[in-house]
Amino acid sequence: MCEALKELFADDFKESELKGRNAGRIEGRIEGRTEGAASKIIELVIKKHQKGYTAEDTADMLEEPVSRIRQIYDVIEKSSPDYDAETIYKQLCEKEE
Repeated sequence: MCEALKELFADDFKESELKGRNAGRIEGRIEGRTEGAASKIIELVIKKHQKGYTAEDTADMLEEPVSRIRQIYDVIEKSSPDYDAETIYKQLCEKEE
């Protein structure tokens, strides 16, 4: 899931990479931005989950693949009532390994 989240946001940061900055600095920045963007998506998914929306409805609203949103929902439901986006992100990354 972690790789899937990174891939999801990789295109958004491709432009930064093409500007010719130091590759190590870019990778660190992209990784940080990717985590931030993924956490933002997770926060939105948490809000939709708390309002009672299904994974399918949430995926439609956020224009994300249902399978990805369903994975996030699974972790959210296991984390209930602790809805911390960073913790959920880490759990998704661990689940992928």
